[in-house]
Amino acid sequence: MVTWNRRELLGSFGIGTASTLLWTFGCGAPPPPAAPASPLEAAPQVRAWLRDAVARLAAVYPSVHALAVARRRTTAAVDVLGAGVGHARRDGVVLTVRDAAGVWREQVTSELTQAGILAAVRTLGGAGKRAPVEFGPVPPMPRAPRAMDAQELRNRAEALDRNDKAMNSRVVYAAALIDVEDAHVWSMRAGTKAAPGHDREQRLVRMRKVVTRAAWNGTRPVLSEAERAWIGEIDDVQLDGATVMQTTRTALELMTPGAFDDRIRPVVLDPSVAASLVDAGTRALLTTATMRRPEVARRAALGATVGSAQLTLADDPTAKGAYGGFQFDDAGAPAARLALIEGGRAVALLDRARRPGHVGPVEPSPSHLVVAPGTAPAETLAEDGLVLEHGTGTVVDPSTGRVVVGAARARELRKGRPTGRVFADVELVGDLRALMSSVTGASVEVRATAYRDEDAGEPRWRSVQAPFLRAEGFVRARRAAARKP
Repeated sequence: MVTWNRRELLGSFGIGTASTLLWTFGCGAPPPPAAPASPLEAAPQVRAWLRDAVARLAAVYPSVHALAVARRRTTAAVDVLGAGVGHARRDGVVLTVRDAAGVWREQVTSELTQAGILAAVRTLGGAGKRAPVEFGPVPPMPRAPRAMDAQELRNRAEALDRNDKAMNSRVVYAAALIDVEDAHVWSMRAGTKAAPGHDREQRLVRMRKVVTRAAWNGTRPVLSEAERAWIGEIDDVQLDGATVMQTTRTALELMTPGAFDDRIRPVVLDPSVAASLVDAGTRALLTTATMRRPEVARRAALGATVGSAQLTLADDPTAKGAYGGFQFDDAGAPAARLALIEGGRAVALLDRARRPGHVGPVEPSPSHLVVAPGTAPAETLAEDGLVLEHGTGTVVDPSTGRVVVGAARARELRKGRPTGRVFADVELVGDLRALMSSVTGASVEVRATAYRDEDAGEPRWRSVQAPFLRAEGFVRARRAAARKP
């Protein structure tokens, strides 16, 4: 007989200690030395350095833009094996110029100091003299969030678990995490007759609260997670006790043994599954970058039908508290709502200039996608079929439009009522446009789903607000191999 201790057991399905969680979230290493120590206190200095850099470059180039960020991250994690608080820090400056021939160049430095910025200016051939630049008025100082020390964050993470009355001996892993990312961003542009100069500043404080549960179901663990994410103060949104207990109950729910027939079925996508589908589909088909591919342009050209008449989608970084929101993008353009799909037809493409972590390669990408809700309660959307819950990721092949949508669970309905049969790890597979065209209803209830992934170590933040969606598609058990469309 083989016996495992709890640490080995957790490691067997990819879960470690709180310190491992912190390392995974990029907070395991000590912050690198950099100046200034406080971006808010040093904001006047940073502004002066950036204005000087833009003026020097404007003496040589007709178009100049400077983007700077001072980002601080604190993550408190608590699990069954311990607790910890991690810190990370990232400073950066991106100087972008365009010469008279229309050729763009940029220089990136991690030194948010006067010397570091001047070195980047010299690399781009900046002159010793300064051109007169009209930046416009100085923006008001962004409001600083309430200061919290590491102990307070740790106490708050522990409090997420404290009153979980649904905890059970079958729960082999429980964790809570609070993640705070404070990004102070400056944007300076030299003015021209066609494009006036600007001096802009924003402070984006992104909050995440997460609880995770894992329980045995036969010979396999079942994972369940609840998350809330937003921009604002730590108490603006709560991960309440009822939600935490429901997360535990979901992990304890027994899955139906065996499998179901792989076939086309009526399905209801819960908001997290709908968000996963919309997020991946938008990034694969509705940006100016992907539209340069001829095979994409043929299937998703402006005016083309890309979904059912029930489907309306917009990207709105101005939505209050949206995790992916901002006041201006990484080219300095003010945030504005953009309609992408109206009544199933593509009406615009995303061309927002966004950089991972504000310093990575520029790319057009969504910020806060909003799917228009319907008028029906979620429980009335389907009579028979499956409700797909807890999206685990979507893969879209832009060349063919084939899509694979993952869900942690599929709950069977018959005559509008759950039968009690719940299947773990399922996939909705098919053609993206056909799947979006099969949408025949949306709920009045909506929920927001946040995404934070990384590109070359730099974070990309975005979010999706979506209702429950009624559709039809081919449902199968999740394939054991790497999921590819």
